[in-house]
Amino acid sequence: MSVQAMSWALTQQLVTDSHTRHVLLCLANYADQSGRAAFPAVSSLALDTGLAPRTVQYRLRELETIGLIKRGNQAVAAAYISQRDRVPVCYDIDLSRGAQDAPRSERGAPDDATGCMPEQNGVHATTERGAPCAPNPPINHPLTILNQKESAKAPERGGKGKAQKFDPLTAKPANASDQAWADFCEMRKAKRAPLTLRACELIAKKLANHPEPDAVLDKSTTSSWSDIYPESVLPGAGAKNGKPSAFNNLPNHTPDMYQGDGNGPAF
Repeated sequence: MSVQAMSWALTQQLVTDSHTRHVLLCLANYADQSGRAAFPAVSSLALDTGLAPRTVQYRLRELETIGLIKRGNQAVAAAYISQRDRVPVCYDIDLSRGAQDAPRSERGAPDDATGCMPEQNGVHATTERGAPCAPNPPINHPLTILNQKESAKAPERGGKGKAQKFDPLTAKPANASDQAWADFCEMRKAKRAPLTLRACELIAKKLANHPEPDAVLDKSTTSSWSDIYPESVLPGAGAKNGKPSAFNNLPNHTPDMYQGDGNGPAF
């Protein structure tokens, strides 16, 4: 469950239809903190929302047409579902299209209320007996304020605390493609087992001099393996999957290479 994605789904005003908002909120419940990798089955969303499965499908298409959701990395869902004909669609939610803030005129007490001191944006119009003015109400969401406080404390810590978060995409093996490595990293992240620098170094060492590094990574991704097993992929497996094989310099066999008469080959 992602608190960030669900908070965004509750406060966004781009979708006003009640059924569509309900489907979006339940879909955000399955996403990560960035709004990605949400792959619930239609039957699960129907159970969560109380809507018919066909209605859920219509609302998902509507959200996809608006641009609030889009199809993400399907390999993440395939890593968890063994039956290929039952793999649900993996969606990414666009959290950059944030919620609208309330108009400034709606904040504070109304100016024409009987017996009430008029307020504007949370500040008293007059200060009585040296009392401090009331602070302006925050316009940021609670999660945003929390993130701002954490970022403000970061420079004070200096070298103390945890080191900067490691990105495994920067430690790609030299002989592997960007796509195969990115899919493997995404699968490890979905399993709540992100790669460390040491793990990336060991994987790169195993893939070194292997003729089919992408095939090894793809097999581990589709099988949801935390490690790679180069011995499980035979040479030429990449060519079977539509990728160029490393064995492409083999000689072409012609009839004149074999000696023999009309009765058969000579031994």
